Amino acid sequence: MADRIDDIFAGDSPEDIQLVQHMIEKIRLEIMSYGEDEYDSYDPGCRQKVEFSIQINMVTLILQEMSETLEVLFCLPLICRNEDLMDEYFNAEEQDVIRLLCKYMRSKTDDGGSTPTVAELSTFSPARFIELVAIVSNKELHKTIVGQVKNLPGVYRKFLSNIREFRKFTIAKMQMTAQKDLAKEKILHRMWLSNQRNIKEIIRIEEILEEKRASFQAEIEEKTAIIERYRADIQRLEEQSKSQITDFIDQSDRNMFRYFEQSDNRYEELLKEANRWTKEYDTVLEEDLRLEKENRMKKARLTQQLQTWLNKYDKDAGERTKELKSLASTLRARLQEFNDWKLNDFDPQEKQYFEAIEERRLDELQAHEERVRLFMMHRAAKVLQRAWRSVAERKRKMRGRRGGRRGKGKK
Repeated sequence: MADRIDDIFAGDSPEDIQLVQHMIEKIRLEIMSYGEDEYDSYDPGCRQKVEFSIQINMVTLILQEMSETLEVLFCLPLICRNEDLMDEYFNAEEQDVIRLLCKYMRSKTDDGGSTPTVAELSTFSPARFIELVAIVSNKELHKTIVGQVKNLPGVYRKFLSNIREFRKFTIAKMQMTAQKDLAKEKILHRMWLSNQRNIKEIIRIEEILEEKRASFQAEIEEKTAIIERYRADIQRLEEQSKSQITDFIDQSDRNMFRYFEQSDNRYEELLKEANRWTKEYDTVLEEDLRLEKENRMKKARLTQQLQTWLNKYDKDAGERTKELKSLASTLRARLQEFNDWKLNDFDPQEKQYFEAIEERRLDELQAHEERVRLFMMHRAAKVLQRAWRSVAERKRKMRGRRGGRRGKGKK
């Protein structure tokens, strides 16, 4: 049976092992803390509690000293080889006792590793052994050689590890009160009930899973049948396509043979047509060569005639150039005369003309404004006269009405 969580869950992942260890530690803390205050039957200040604590401390101290003494005893061969360490912690007589014990200790190598044995123990009296234990019970020496424990053989290290675990187990059991033990049982019972509920839930989920698996299996069989049917259809279509491809290839071969025959006939026709076009080309080429010869002769005659015209033009152009230069000099002289006339005669007269035009415009504008003013005055006078006449007419009519009323009253 495995003693550690790592051995129990050797095939599991590190995350699962860490989760289980965390759960165990949580349960342990819950058990240890259960009943510390209100469920503890001992009063923290009572005599029973003090005596119980003293006993626990004494057992702890004894086991601690035993563990340290055993570590020093197992390291005696290493201590004997260190002269400085021997001289520092032991006198000459104690060194003799230690060397005597180391002399009777030897190692026997087997498949399990290095196993210490003691030869001729009858020559080593119990009193000397007790004396040796008293010698090596030195805390300072233990502090000095504590780093050498890891260099001991595997059997020694295993034994010392078991002693330390035994000390922890003993202390834990002594610290476990009746209330804590009862709490542990209650917690374990709750865990068992929770485990039973989880088992039932797992069984229910497994049943659901089986039902789902059965339904999925039916669906898979149905889909498998559909796939097989489709495969049969694909096989049939493949055979049909193969036959169609074969027919198409045969038809293509026949068409190709027919096209070859047509192409041969067409080739003969094209060959005849090519011969005909070759003859026509030769005829056209001869005609073109003849026309080209005639055109070259015409070009030579036209070139000679053009050269004659150019010579004549150059001769006439020289005479015309002299005449053009004389006309240009005459034109420049006339332009100079025109500019002088324009500057001296025309521009002053033009300025006087524009000034006279402006004066005439201003006079006409003033006369027009005067006529408009007179027209407005006459019109205003007519309007006023018409208004006065209408007012006088109304007054006259009003006087006539008042006179008529007076006459009627006198009668």
